[in-house]
Amino acid sequence: MRRASRFMPPVSRQPPPWRWAGRLLAAAVACALLWVLWTHLLAVCASAIVLWGLVTVAGWLNEKHFARLMRARAGESICQFARSFDCRSVDTWVVRAVYEELQAGLALQGMRLPVRVTDRLQKDLRLDADDLDLSLVPDIAQRAGRELSCTQGNPFYGKVTTVGDLVHFLNAQPRLAVAN
Repeated sequence: MRRASRFMPPVSRQPPPWRWAGRLLAAAVACALLWVLWTHLLAVCASAIVLWGLVTVAGWLNEKHFARLMRARAGESICQFARSFDCRSVDTWVVRAVYEELQAGLALQGMRLPVRVTDRLQKDLRLDADDLDLSLVPDIAQRAGRELSCTQGNPFYGKVTTVGDLVHFLNAQPRLAVAN
């Protein structure tokens, strides 16, 4: 019998260590930036000021969006999220892994945004498609004990737009042989 999802290991977010090639590339980029700054000081400063303004405005709009979501979802938890699924047909490990990994990925100033099944991954939660495919979904699948080697046969392949779709997609994936 499979253990309850509340015994799932906690979310761990450890950045990978930099290898020598990454350090060498960072040093080369830093040298190139210093050279450009030295030769084109006025253009670089003007571009930096404009870029800083654009990033500041985008950050302010992003904070406003998530603050509005936080106010609307005050008091919600994983309980409301889990009740949105039929736990007889959906693995509770997948439900918990999706909820907790998305919350960890969306951590805002130490606060955790309660995720809803109807949240659109890119529009509402503002998650990049590449980030989803390359880092978030593999982490969720690993925590839930699901395999991602043959996703094209999944009936939800290419149709994942909401958090609920992501849960159903991962639930349709085969379990790892070593999963609890």
